[in-house]
Amino acid sequence: EIILQRILKEARCIKDKLPSYLLLSQIFQAQGKVADAYGTCSSILTQLGETIPDSVDPEVVGAMISETLRKYDEVYCDDWLGKKMEDYTLR
Repeated sequence: EIILQRILKEARCIKDKLPSYLLLSQIFQAQGKVADAYGTCSSILTQLGETIPDSVDPEVVGAMISETLRKYDEVYCDDWLGKKMEDYTLR
């Protein structure tokens, strides 16, 4: 954890920091430090220009999922969710 913090401090651009942020958030999650893991992910997404809501309710989550799937479909033009639902290894 200390080494990752040092890398994050010394790295010059966000692209160089992303692998360390990912590993740090996974370490926090494995340690049960959910708030720290969320804070790390939230911080990097904010640096990348994303807006992170303070809280969400089921209606907001449903809308976010629908919008994300719509955007994915626009970009990749495939039915990845349908393919995953056909994959019996996921059942």
